[in-house]
Amino acid sequence: MFLAAMLTASLAADQQRGNRPPLSSADIDAIAQLVMLEDTRTFDEPALVTLLRSRHPEVRRRAVVAVARIVNPRGFALLTHALIDPDPEVVATVAFAAGQLKDAVAVPWLRELLTGANMTRTTIAREAAIALGKIQIPESKAVLEEFLTAAPATSPATAALEPVVGEALLSIGRFPAGGDLEPIVKWVTSPSVDVRWRATWALLRPRDPASVPHLLKLADDTSGEVRSWAVRGLAPILPPALGRGRGAAATPPPPPPPPVDPETAAQYSARLRAALTDSDRRVRTEALRALGGYDDDASFEAMLAALDSPDTWMSISAAEGLSRKAARADVVVPKLVAAAAAGKPVGLRVAALLSLERLAPERAIEIANALAGTKSAPAQTSAAQVLQRLKQPAAGAPQAPPAPRPTAPVRTIADYRRIVERWIVPDYNGAPRPRAIWTFSRGEIEIELHPGDAPLGVEYFVSLVESGAIVGTEFGRLVPDFVAQQRTVTGAFTLRDEVSRLGLTRANLSWASAGLDTGRPGYTLGHTPQPHNEGNFTALGRVVRGMEVVDRLEFGDAVTATRIRR
Repeated sequence: MFLAAMLTASLAADQQRGNRPPLSSADIDAIAQLVMLEDTRTFDEPALVTLLRSRHPEVRRRAVVAVARIVNPRGFALLTHALIDPDPEVVATVAFAAGQLKDAVAVPWLRELLTGANMTRTTIAREAAIALGKIQIPESKAVLEEFLTAAPATSPATAALEPVVGEALLSIGRFPAGGDLEPIVKWVTSPSVDVRWRATWALLRPRDPASVPHLLKLADDTSGEVRSWAVRGLAPILPPALGRGRGAAATPPPPPPPPVDPETAAQYSARLRAALTDSDRRVRTEALRALGGYDDDASFEAMLAALDSPDTWMSISAAEGLSRKAARADVVVPKLVAAAAAGKPVGLRVAALLSLERLAPERAIEIANALAGTKSAPAQTSAAQVLQRLKQPAAGAPQAPPAPRPTAPVRTIADYRRIVERWIVPDYNGAPRPRAIWTFSRGEIEIELHPGDAPLGVEYFVSLVESGAIVGTEFGRLVPDFVAQQRTVTGAFTLRDEVSRLGLTRANLSWASAGLDTGRPGYTLGHTPQPHNEGNFTALGRVVRGMEVVDRLEFGDAVTATRIRR
């Protein structure tokens, strides 16, 4: 029901795009000014105040978006008038902005949106639930608990509330462990798969030992999506790491979790081994990852066997997990050396190399020198990095020093107006969104872009596709059941993030980043939803055809052809 409700809302929004008040030339000028302020991260208070009071609802909405993206501490104070805007899309966007600004002052207002009479305004309430998850204070968590406890689990109103409940569950899962689990556990028996997997994620994410018995039951859910999150949560909960870097002394780490008794550990590891034969690939992969935390003989043998799996999601996960088995290095090291041999998948060879770096550095040097001679640029880079960390001379020809990072162009207001006219206005008027076609040796994928929400990112993406710059760019990071990430596109410059109300769902197109406004393409394709990253990455588009190709990408695969379909 949740997915159906979201699709219905999306279709309604698309239809509504064609029935909006037209944008005048002055409105287009106003939006161009807002895009310029976003791009330059300029907090021009007089201009923003004026545009927030525009007669046109789309200008007001985009002014709120600009405040959210500029991220100035005084930002939320500018939005007071917009809290009671007659257009619900503007109010929903203010809730989004409150989350991006992480302003604790907004929490009482967000509570009003989420609870009581406003529960019927699901679009606004959904944004309020998401925002509360970004404002990491106890009061936010208390509001989410209050809502999840009061919301009816079975009633005619339940279906309409499912999108709000789902986001509230994801938000509450972003808080540290501790507190009452009942507001979450209440939803694990929901008839909606989409609610159940979100409840499962909310239980596993904080790594609270009290949640594990519930996750054990959810590991038998009828949905593979629920099972995949549940088995991930059956991994042992380890003590918090010591030495947390700057600020560690000011914030003492929480006490370590109580030890799991051997009988319980045996029960969990046995359940994970059973999941290795699950019909769902995601479940098998996550079960193997979790199994790496157990050291009983049966679990160890299962991991060794997975090294030979023809499915690289499994073999790579096994190679990574075996890095923890220092006490069994006499058995593990020869197996990893064999996994890194010529003829094995390149991604497996690299994963084995990284584990050998920890367990047997002298063997890692041999493997790194061998990988340095391959034709795979990502493998060469990984090998060079290992040799550098092990203080060994790099094999093969000396690598050229990194080229200077290109800088983004300086745009004029006329440039911004052209971008608005090219991307934002057609999207606002309901024109079909542009689509990119990427071809791989494994097949073809089609990506629908989000020009109205990320005009600067779409402008640059389309230029890279149309110029052919993306062709030949290899995927150098593939995390099974998480993300496929390209290497940096030659000549790409750092991009401004355009975070929007579009979530980081499975099939999302974004770009690699170490924080807001730090990333440059290569692009990333999401295998799974990434609730923990909401608010930190741009949703540039989504794969609408060919996700089975994305799921089968291998380390070193490259785009062989690209084109834009308008």
